[in-house]
Order: sequence, then C-alpha cells, then structure tokens
Amino acid sequence: MITEKTWTITLETLSPLHIGGQDNPLTGMENTVARVGDKLVIPGPSLKGALRYQIETYLIDQYYDAPHRRWPREYSELQPCMAGAGDISPEEIQLVRIGKYRGDLGGRGRRSGCVYQSGRPSTICPVCYLLGAQGLTGFVQVPFLTAERNADALYSGRIDRAKGTIAERTNRPYELARDGVQFTGLLRVLDKDDLRGWQFGAPRQPQDESTPDTWLQSTNWHAERILKELVLERLQAIQVIGGYRSKGFGRVKVTVAKA
Repeated sequence: MITEKTWTITLETLSPLHIGGQDNPLTGMENTVARVGDKLVIPGPSLKGALRYQIETYLIDQYYDAPHRRWPREYSELQPCMAGAGDISPEEIQLVRIGKYRGDLGGRGRRSGCVYQSGRPSTICPVCYLLGAQGLTGFVQVPFLTAERNADALYSGRIDRAKGTIAERTNRPYELARDGVQFTGLLRVLDKDDLRGWQFGAPRQPQDESTPDTWLQSTNWHAERILKELVLERLQAIQVIGGYRSKGFGRVKVTVAKA
C-alpha cells in the first residue's frame, strides 16, 4: 500500500515571467512556458530546480563553516551534491573544491551528483533523498503549475552603439506571462510505501541491505521537521524563477496550502 500527502501550490507572478524555450523555427517566437492545450504551465523541472536551489542554499547557510571552508563533522552528511549527471562547470568545480558541495573531482569525469549503485557503498544527500538521485527515486513529486491565462508578446533587440538605434535584424519577439497571473498545481509527498518498506523521514534500506540515507542516522531530523524546513518552507522561499532576470522578469510569490 502506498500513501501520500498532498498540498496545493499557488505561484503568483509579481513581474512578467519568461521561462525560455527554443526559438520556434516557423514564427521566430521564443516560448515563455510550456503549454498543455491552450493553458500555460510552468514545467515541473523548472519548479524542481528552484526548490533544489532553495534546499541547497538553506543547508549551506545553516551548517557550512564558511570561514574554515568545511562542513563540521556532526553536519557533514547534510552536504548537498551538485546534482549533475555529466561533467560540472568550472564554476561548480570551484564550489566543490571549497567544500560547499560534495563531489568527485578525480579523473576525467568531475561529477558531483548523488549516485546509488547496488552493492557499492554510496550515500545520498538530503536534497536527493527528497527529489531523487541517479538510481534511486525521491519522496517529493514536484508538479507542473497551470494557469488559465494566455501569453503576451514583447520584443527585444540589440542596440547599435554607433547609431543609438535597434541594430538591423535583431528585433525579435518573445512570449511572457504578465504579472498577476496565478499558476497552481498539486505537490505530492510519499508518506509510506509498504512494498519497498519506505517511510518518509526514515532511512531507506534497499534489497542489497545498504543504507544510503546516513544523514538521517547521524543528525537530528525527523519527518515533521524535514517536511516543514526542507520542503514547504523552501517552496515558499522561492522568489524568482525563469530567465531574463536582469530585465526585471521572474519575481514570484509562492504559497502552499494543505490540499
């Protein structure tokens, strides 16, 4: 038997929102957000990425010893990973080197994401416990957020510095969701899975009898605290999402209510 807990997420745009996609090869229009039928949606991966960043930042702010560039031993299991399946960027490598994020910089891979491999000792960081790691699913299902409104169009271009006007052939349209639009979706948190023997807030023990969730054994975390501090409060801490932030885009207000 599987039991879940659900919450309604409401995201209201406080400024125009642009979560960019690829240019449409036929119209040249940049996509603001995905569409389901005639409705705009904020894709689940976009919201999940914003939530992941908030959890990572919270853990680092609360427990990372910045002056000494290390995690205190009693909090070392809370160190988040970079959550990348492939190579990480030079900037991300530096964050691993100063100890903010866990990762393996040896060899050619320079990978930093949590990976669970059966039969091998591996630990999963708190963020990947909630949102999923390579080889092991998480407890939190982040939804697509849907709005009833249609998109609006704006134009952008590059200024010709010599002439002081828009450079030729650089004026292009892009879509946006205007301020005051509300997107909603249903957050699902796995509470208990009897088949796999999983309980939210408790360490998992897959069939090979390894225990990847060592942070739950070595730190004072329990289900109610995890849900409050690392999921619900972190969702409501999201204040910006999407692209074109330097142009004033992406300010949002997120509220979460029991469904």
